[in-house]
Amino acid sequence: MDATTSIDDGAGSVRLERATLGSQIADVIRREIIFGRLKPGERLGQRDLCERFGTSRMPVRDALRQLMYEGFVASDGGRHLVVLRMRREDIRDTYEIEGMLHGLATRRVATNATPAQQAELRDFHERMLVAPDQLAVMADLNWRFHRRINQLADSQKLIAALRALALQIPRDYLVEFPEWATRANTEHAEILDAVRRRRGPKAESLMRDHVLAAGEDLIRFLESSGVDLD
Repeated sequence: MDATTSIDDGAGSVRLERATLGSQIADVIRREIIFGRLKPGERLGQRDLCERFGTSRMPVRDALRQLMYEGFVASDGGRHLVVLRMRREDIRDTYEIEGMLHGLATRRVATNATPAQQAELRDFHERMLVAPDQLAVMADLNWRFHRRINQLADSQKLIAALRALALQIPRDYLVEFPEWATRANTEHAEILDAVRRRRGPKAESLMRDHVLAAGEDLIRFLESSGVDLD
């Protein structure tokens, strides 16, 4: 096999590096489960996946093992793995945990951030304010805003936990919700005000609610796309 290979994830060709092939195969399958392209109960055969991704069994096994660990697939009691149903509560649980972690990071930033670090966060926010109609730009700035808060919390354990959760949460759905941009700007302003005032518990609460609202956005998006979350 070449050092790289290309696959189609349903939204165009994706180039995969050999070193991370298993994790990237898992990314593709995970997205297909979340967005309803793979249905609950559908079997995932290793041979079929090897043919699809043009790879050996080892990366496919690694991918399926990761998806089992995350709760996206399970054994059918025999030799096959099947897609598990994703429920509203699964999404809410994921975002509730993420909200707690983001909230903790934000509380630490409110307590410890220097004026220069606060200015970095305000810069992301101000750039979002002037791009409310450019949703792809907004989504990127939003991601960078939250990433910088997490970095400023200065906790490798916290970042590792958030990184693991991020694998289970697609981000590109945000561009489907124009109203998200206005709400994000308003909520970011409130969070930054609490950070500026060194009000750690308030900043934590605001961030947690901000993340939970994003989870409800995802639920609405999936249901409007015909995904059964019952």
